[in-house]
This record gives sequence, C-alpha cells and structure tokens, in this order.
Amino acid sequence: MTGKKVVDARQQGKYFWLVIDSGPPHPLFHLGMTGRLEWSNDKTTHYRPVKPDETEWPPKFWKFVLQMKEDPKNEVAFVDPRRLARIRLVDAAAEDMRKTTPLKENGPCVISDKDVLTVDWLGKKLRSKKVPIKALLLDQGMQPFSTFVKLYAF
Repeated sequence: MTGKKVVDARQQGKYFWLVIDSGPPHPLFHLGMTGRLEWSNDKTTHYRPVKPDETEWPPKFWKFVLQMKEDPKNEVAFVDPRRLARIRLVDAAAEDMRKTTPLKENGPCVISDKDVLTVDWLGKKLRSKKVPIKALLLDQGMQPFSTFVKLYAF
C-alpha cells in the first residue's frame, strides 16, 4: 500500500473500508468486539482516559499502522487486544465492494439501504423465519432487525 492515497471511507454494518485512489485492492476492516483505531496525534478517541504511561507509540496490541505523508507526522494504528478483528485486501472496484464477500452475505445496511428496509421487507423476513427471537437477532443476514425494532417499536 506504499504510496497509495486514501480518497474515501465507506461502511456497511460492522464493516468499513478505505477507497484507494489507484483502485483495487481496497483494505476492508471488521473491528470485532474490541478492535479500534487510534491516532498518534489524538489521544481523545480512546474510550477511557489515557494514563501518562500509555502514551507509547505504536500502542499495545497494534496489528496495522497506516502512516500518513503529511506534516506534522500522523499515524493511525489498528488495535485489537482480543484478536477478533479482521483486515483483508479486497480486489474489487470501490463501487462493487458491497457485492463481494463478506459484504454480500450481510443483510441490507440501515444507513445506505433505506429504500430496501421497509415495514413490508421486515414482515416478509419475519414470516419466512421459524427461529427463536434471539437467534433472529444474531443472524447477520437480518442485521438491521434490531434497528427496525427500535424504530417501529414492535
């Protein structure tokens, strides 16, 4: 990825990817349960106050560091203490990322697929499933279900 320029960042559900100016491959990230991004010049993004002895760079449990070519120097570290997060390079055009594995196996995105996520869609999905509600909520193909429950108060 040396010499590449990031021109956009996009997401679908629990995944996000960086769009690279020169085309594929594009890095696709899944944060897992404990994955996060940390910036070398900004300690306010962490979920808890940073102690003085935790200012080392790169941070503990880093898996990937993205170095920016700018002044002042800035880096972004992909950190995952439990090793549940994933990074992969996907060889697809930026506009086709959602049509490739693993994104195509997920259900529609609450943010970008508002035209797909309708009450009719939800009704059809619920009628087609014969599983306990907990299993339905955990089904990645039904990912937006819990958001629907909150929005429509079923």
